[in-house]
This record gives sequence, C-alpha cells and structure tokens, in this order.
Amino acid sequence: MNNEIYEKLREKIDGYSVGFNATKSGVEIKILKKLFTEEEATMYLHLTSKLEPECVIADRAGLDGNKAASILLSMKNKGLVFPKTDTGIHYYALAPFMHGFYEHQVQWIDRELAQLFEDYFNGGFFPKTRALRTIPVKQDVETARPIAPYDDVKKIIEGKDRIGLFKCPCYANKEPLERGCTQPEEVCIGFDFYAEYPIEEVGIGRWISREEALDVLDRAEKAGLVHQTGGNSKNTECICNCCVDCCGILRAIKLLPEPSEYAGSNYLARLESNVCSQCGVCIDRCPMDAISDNEHATSINSARCIGCGLCTTTCPTGAITLELKPQDKLKAPPENFKFMRSSHDFTKDIELYNNK
Repeated sequence: MNNEIYEKLREKIDGYSVGFNATKSGVEIKILKKLFTEEEATMYLHLTSKLEPECVIADRAGLDGNKAASILLSMKNKGLVFPKTDTGIHYYALAPFMHGFYEHQVQWIDRELAQLFEDYFNGGFFPKTRALRTIPVKQDVETARPIAPYDDVKKIIEGKDRIGLFKCPCYANKEPLERGCTQPEEVCIGFDFYAEYPIEEVGIGRWISREEALDVLDRAEKAGLVHQTGGNSKNTECICNCCVDCCGILRAIKLLPEPSEYAGSNYLARLESNVCSQCGVCIDRCPMDAISDNEHATSINSARCIGCGLCTTTCPTGAITLELKPQDKLKAPPENFKFMRSSHDFTKDIELYNNK
C-alpha cells in the first residue's frame, strides 16, 4: 500500500475535531489502512467538513460521476463520511476520527480493528481540543445563579424532537477483545443531524422519545456513568454516558494531574466533613480518583474533580454536594465548531445548494 497517501490522509483527519495525531508506533496508519482503500483515502482528501452534492465532489476529484458515487457509497457503508439525502440528491461531508468514523464502527468492528484502536488510545493518542463537556447527573447545585441551559441535561432533552439512541462505540470496542464491560450498552444519545444520518442513512441506532431518553439517563446514573455533552453554543448534538474504563477521552484525561481543567465542567464537588460518615461509597463512584480517605477524614482533590456529581447521588448522609465554580472559571460551549459541527450548519449547507 502507498504509505504517502495514508500519511496525507492522517494529516487531513488531524485537522478536524479532536485530531488524529501521529505516534511513534505508527498504529494510526494501520488503522487507516484497515478502514480505507487507497481509492477511498484519495477521495477523502477531496471532501470538506461541509455537506456537498456528490457531483461537486466528483468534479473536484476529477472523476466521472458514476465512479465518484460508487466510491462515496462504499465510504458511507463503512462509516467514513457523514451522508445526507435530500430531494433525491446525495450529499457527503468528511467524518473526523471522533465524533466520526470511530463511532461508526460500532456495528461491524472486528478483533483486529478493536486491538488497533486500543493500541492507539494506549500508545500516544491525545485529543487536541476539548471533546465532550462533563455535566452533572443532578441539578442539586449550591448556587444563587441560574443553571445554564447547556448544563442542564433534562432541559437539553426536553428541547429536542429528534432523538436517537445508539450502542456505545467504546463498549463495542471491548467486546472483540473479550474485555466486555458490565455497564449498560445502549447509552449514547444523538440529536438532530447526529441522530438522523446514522439511523436513516447508515442503519445504526433507533429513534426514541424524550421519556425514553430520560430513562437512559437514570439508568446511566445508577450505573455510575458520566454524562458528557458534545456540540457548541448553537446546539447540543449528543449526550454520551461514559464508562471511565472504556471511554477513550475519559481514560486520557484521567492520566492528567488536573483533569478538572480539561473536562470543561462548571462544577466541583464540595464535602461537609462534619456530616461525612466515611462510608467510602463516593470513592468507588468517582471516575477520576478525586476522593480519598484516611484514618481521620475523607477529602476531595478539586484539581481532579470533573464535576460529574456521581459522588452526590449515592451519599447516604448528604455530605457531598455540587457547587458552581467562580464566575471567572465558568466555561461555555465554544461558539464555533470544534468537536462536533452544528446540525444547524449542516442544514445550511444543503439550503445553500437548494437556493442556487
């Protein structure tokens, strides 16, 4: 295989979302060779983050329309692109590594690919931008200030009409390696474009109601999963309920000395020592090892706390609560696309061509 084309492919993917950085082992190139033929790799270089008709992509690639359509269809079936069909016209945009072709392998991942992903996560991958924002499992927050809508998981769901439920790709990645997770399997929630294209175009996931989505959150909280949202200030695109042992992003930030700074959460856990019974339940629930215990007291390391609130929901004495960070430490979703491009922008892409 032509290594040059795969290095160009890696460099292009690295420019989007969390990136796709090179490692000393070169395992990332092995991943690309497993997923992309040389023909598909070349086609990817002609794609952009915007949805475009296949005829436009064919012209840019210098290919016959039928040939381009065949390659793009193959890439869609392998989860390498974001597809959309509107009034009989097929549109395509490139799919980054995350959220993108990693998540799309959920239905057909085999042992070889699962091991390659595992080697990549353990061998040098690190997201170049914040991917998901951690938000609390409950809204029992000690603050006089109102909770921002993007930090209220219930309000996010109540404001959505198009909701899809998907099998966790990190969970799926463990199965072929015979390291199956014992946590719930269907816990990834997508909205709007990020629900529509996988269900309607790729055949991944299923539609659910708001009530079902709220039930998923309840099950996730009981299982000790971390609520994380993706999107920007225009729109929340997904809610992932993440297991720290499986999630590539959580595993990466857990290795940091101060996960709190990376997670993008607006909350910290606060402990009332005089109320604490030192039962130890919170220590087991904390995904970042932020809580410790000694002979005399339980303590919380704020630098490691990501504000998920899992410690608060099972505290038998109510000793742990969440508090909003100081005003100068609050973080809102980015205004422009970083991790996930806005569904609104994908809609505008198609409107642009419809109005021509």
